[in-house]
Amino acid sequence: MGNWRVLAWAGGGVHGAVYQAVPVDIERATPGALKLALIPRDPRFAREVELLSRVHHPNLPSLRDSGIWQHPGGTLHPFLVMDWVDGAPLYDWAQRHRPSSQQVLRLLAHLARALQALHAQGCLHRDVKGDNVLVRHSDSLALLTDLGSGRYPDAATLTPGTLPPGTPAYRSPEACLFELQFFRDPKAHYSAQPADDLYALGVTAYRLVTGEYPELGEPVRDEAGTWHLAGLASPAPLTLNPRVDVQLNALILRMLSLRPEQRGTAEELAEALEQAARSTNPSSLPRSLEAADMHAQAPAESSPTPSSIERAGHPARAQPWQFRLAAAAALLPLLVLGTLLWRGPLLTFQMGRARLNDGGTTGLGDKAVPTSAVAAPIPSTPGGPTEDTPPEVLPGQRRPDAKGRCARPQQTPLNGGCWIKTPLAREECDTLKGSMFKGTCYLPVPHHERQPTSHPVRNP
Repeated sequence: MGNWRVLAWAGGGVHGAVYQAVPVDIERATPGALKLALIPRDPRFAREVELLSRVHHPNLPSLRDSGIWQHPGGTLHPFLVMDWVDGAPLYDWAQRHRPSSQQVLRLLAHLARALQALHAQGCLHRDVKGDNVLVRHSDSLALLTDLGSGRYPDAATLTPGTLPPGTPAYRSPEACLFELQFFRDPKAHYSAQPADDLYALGVTAYRLVTGEYPELGEPVRDEAGTWHLAGLASPAPLTLNPRVDVQLNALILRMLSLRPEQRGTAEELAEALEQAARSTNPSSLPRSLEAADMHAQAPAESSPTPSSIERAGHPARAQPWQFRLAAAAALLPLLVLGTLLWRGPLLTFQMGRARLNDGGTTGLGDKAVPTSAVAAPIPSTPGGPTEDTPPEVLPGQRRPDAKGRCARPQQTPLNGGCWIKTPLAREECDTLKGSMFKGTCYLPVPHHERQPTSHPVRNP
C-alpha cells in the first residue's frame, strides 16, 4: 500500500481499518498506524489529514504519510499513517493502573493542552471521549486521537442534521438545548465551539473517576418558548467517589458548567489542572480512584429498573432532547425483545452501575475507527480487539436446540447461546448487557423462567 508494508491488522470499523505497518524502503524503521478507509473516497480522511497537518503537538498523533490505495476492484480508498502509539484507551488504562487524583489531573492537563493547540488554530475536535484517548505505556502520556469528526476553518460540512458528529453522552448543554429548540427546523445546524470540547472533556473526567456519566437536569421552557436547563442533575464526583481530591472535583464541575463562558479556555483549564497536580500531595492520597471498588458491594438488582438504567448512564426521566439520542437505547431494544421473545420476562441480568464503554471507537494505533462487521480490505494476522471474539453465554441465557436452532427465527445462534442482533452502538449495547461482535450488538435471549440475578456478570 503505497510505500508501506502491512505487518498486522490492529482494528476494524465502519469507516476504516487500522494496521501496523512499516516503510518499505527503510530498514529497522519504527512502525506506524496505517488507517485505511473502507468507504471509497471517504472525505473524513482528507479532513483528518488536514487537521493533523495544521496542528502539531505532543499530545496529538503525528502524521507520517497519506495517500490513496486502489482496491483490486478499481475503487480508490484514502489512507493515512500516524506514529504507532503503544498504549491503552483511557478507561482501560485506568482500570489497570488505578490512578491517583494527581495522575488524573496530569492526564486531563495533557488533553487540555491538546485542545489548546487545536483551538489556537481555529480547529475543533468535536468527539472528545475516553475511547479517543490513548495513554502511552512508557510514560503515561495521554494523546487525543481520532480527528475525523473535527473541524477547521472553512471546512465543508460533511454530515447533515441539527447537530454535528459526536457521541450523545458527551454533548454539551447548549448543543442539547439547540436540538430541543430547533429539531423541527431542517435548516438549523448547531455550530460547535471550543466550549463544547471542554464540556466533553468534563464528561470524560466525570466518567473516569465515578464510572458514570453526568446527567443534565430537566429542561423548562419560558414564556417566550425558549428552553433552559435548571442545572446538573448528577451529584458532584466527590459525592460518588470520596477518594476524589477536592481540587479535581472542582475542576470537573467547572468543565461541566451549564454556561460555556464559565468553563474558560483550554489554556486556562490546562494551567489550572497543572497547578492542582503540583499542589496535590500524592503521599496523602488513597491508593487509587478505582470507583468500581465502591460499586462492587452494591446489591444486585432483579431487573433493569429505571433507577438502574439511570445509574448506567441513561436518565430515568424522559428528556425531550434525548428522544433521538437515547430512545433507541432505552426503549426500542425492550420493545423489540418484547415482540421477538416468548412471553417470558425481559433481560434480568444485573445492570447496576455499569462500567460503560463509549459508543464509537476501538482498535490500536490511533483508536480512530468504530468496530464493525466489515471485512478488512487486506489480509491480516489474527488477534486484536475483543470484538473479534464471539460473546460468551451468560447464566440463564437460552441455548440452541440439538440441531443448533433457536426458538424463533429472529434469534441468532452464536457460540452456544441464542442472541438478538440489534443496530445499537456499543454504549447502549453495554448498558443492556449485550456484547459487541464484529461491529454488531448481540443481546442475550433469556429463558422463560426468571433467573437469579446474583450471578456475576462479565465486564463489557
